[in-house]
Amino acid sequence: MNTITASVNSDDFTLADFIEGDGPDLFDKTRKFSPFFADWQGKGTYLYRRVVTSPCSDTVSVEDRRDGTTRSMVMLSSNNYLGLNTRPEVMQAAVDAVWKYGTSMCGAPHLNGTYDMVRTLERQLAEFERCEEVMIFTSGYQANVGAIAGLLRSKDVVIIDKLSHASIVDGCRLAHCDLRAFRHSDMADLERILKSCETKYAGKLIVTDGVFSMDGDRASLPEIVRLAKQYGARVMVDEAHGVGVLGATGRGTVEHFGLHEGVDLIMGTFSKTLSSTGGYIAGSAEVIDYIRHYARAYIFSASPTPPNLASAMAALKVMQREPQLRDRLWNNIRYVHGALKARGFTVFPEQPESAVMVIVVGADITLRQMSKAVHEAGVFVSSVIYPAVAKNESRLRISLTAAHTRADLDRALDVLSAEGKRFGLV
Repeated sequence: MNTITASVNSDDFTLADFIEGDGPDLFDKTRKFSPFFADWQGKGTYLYRRVVTSPCSDTVSVEDRRDGTTRSMVMLSSNNYLGLNTRPEVMQAAVDAVWKYGTSMCGAPHLNGTYDMVRTLERQLAEFERCEEVMIFTSGYQANVGAIAGLLRSKDVVIIDKLSHASIVDGCRLAHCDLRAFRHSDMADLERILKSCETKYAGKLIVTDGVFSMDGDRASLPEIVRLAKQYGARVMVDEAHGVGVLGATGRGTVEHFGLHEGVDLIMGTFSKTLSSTGGYIAGSAEVIDYIRHYARAYIFSASPTPPNLASAMAALKVMQREPQLRDRLWNNIRYVHGALKARGFTVFPEQPESAVMVIVVGADITLRQMSKAVHEAGVFVSSVIYPAVAKNESRLRISLTAAHTRADLDRALDVLSAEGKRFGLV
């Protein structure tokens, strides 16, 4: 690791340089990180935890950390895929729930009671996911952690895509089972691992994102399901970025590929299309009943709040009632993806597969400087660096919604194009 002095140039370092400390004190690494972080903020290239002072829609108001001024920005970093965050009926449902139930359910569902609206939403989600039963968690992260750690034991193995979401990885670690990872979307590598595990373990679970959150590409789900059947494994799919976006009726990657009969467990979240906070696991009644009694992330966490549940319930109804929102979203996706490629950017995926797409940048320092310029020009876009991706494989991550107007998108494209030329990406 490079030596850090009291005064440093943050451009010479990345977050990867502060994983380990040099001394015996646990806090040694934090003291080394502090001057790096201060310099990074001082340069104005630190664009995380930006202070938003308005509802999240096609545009947002963002407070400048240095002078306190506020600028209106085109929001290209939101998972509000169908634009339901500011729908009047969704917001009113949250207000009504507070007046009926208060601001909290004041405890965990096992011991403190499961509210009737939780069970109502679980039944609605079970119908939506075409399964027997659903259980609701306080967050999508907890849903993945709870289901995986609740099901798997030391004699089992979990097999995941190398680019699986952090919540999947953390659930596997907490399960204390064996963990194997196959190269991203490499089905030959998955089969190699399955063959090596065929008789070695009591149980096998393949877990994958339906849509990979950092890159926007879809899993090779038909082949994963085929291989799982061949080698006696179960399949769990994280549909966080698929629900509302993919499938004939917005049921996600599983519906897109017509695989409801081949997938055993589906994880979903309220924090994207459903414009709330929370998560759920869908599956057979016997499996969900088991997870309820062994998922520590469920047993020892407070229930989601009444407004969270009510807004998710209302958003689910709107999503099913207005399929034109998904059409509008896909019109925006195709428009921006095509425009970026026409302007000379390297865009991934090669063809749009979800509401997420990335502009490949490369060096972390280039991303910091370009992100600052894009921010100051009025476009809010995610800067993805290590540890979300490998060191110096940084990218600008774009998320599109049905709420974006063509004027919003053209304004953002002009800014990205100008700065892409300046920083040599085009």
